[in-house]
Amino acid sequence: MRMMAARFIEWSGSPENNRAPGETTMTACGALADGIEWRDAGILESKGCGSAMRVAPIGLFLWHDIPLLLETARASSMLTHRHDAAIEGAAAAALLVGLAISKTEPEEMYRALMQECAPRSQDFKACLEKLPALLGAEPAETLSNRGLGEGWVAEEAVASALYCFWRSPLDFEQTVITAANTDGDSDSIACIAGGISGAFNGLCAIPGSWQKDIENSAYLRDLARRLFAAAESASASSQ
Repeated sequence: MRMMAARFIEWSGSPENNRAPGETTMTACGALADGIEWRDAGILESKGCGSAMRVAPIGLFLWHDIPLLLETARASSMLTHRHDAAIEGAAAAALLVGLAISKTEPEEMYRALMQECAPRSQDFKACLEKLPALLGAEPAETLSNRGLGEGWVAEEAVASALYCFWRSPLDFEQTVITAANTDGDSDSIACIAGGISGAFNGLCAIPGSWQKDIENSAYLRDLARRLFAAAESASASSQ
């Protein structure tokens, strides 16, 4: 986490920080730069979804070791977001990606979240408990304050992302489009939902034009290959 903190500090002052980062993340980066220990740098009352949006690589790298995956994702959230709902949102988002790698079905994913994450955050549990009854509802209802909420906080964003994936588990494009076309924090929901669906369905499920036209596509492809190779090596060494 100290190495991750150093990267956060570096990123916060670099030209790459040009995507309107959240106030919580930038405040925490300032605390890290001032020498605050990583366990204490995050904003205690913040349960925004920023830490849940960034943990897909943790799920991809540690899918073979679920306890370590959860521990790492929770620790990574504490760098910026220390509310229990944010910490469990990060753990849940990483867990969903890890389970997707092993082709776990959405219903079983949901049960895993209720077992591993819901008991550690009442806010997260309360939101997740709404999900089964809303599976049959249209996105306009479910992805709103009449359903799971608009996704501005961690528990809403993760539950909403799982809903989008659950509706179309074999269709990456539809999952992301459902998530992106909402009135709330659509980019966050789509980010998390796309991570789950991409891990479940693989690169071939992503439309070719999306792969080609995305910013920094060559870099992302190379990074993905290196991450996959590192994850394979880590999995082999643990067996």
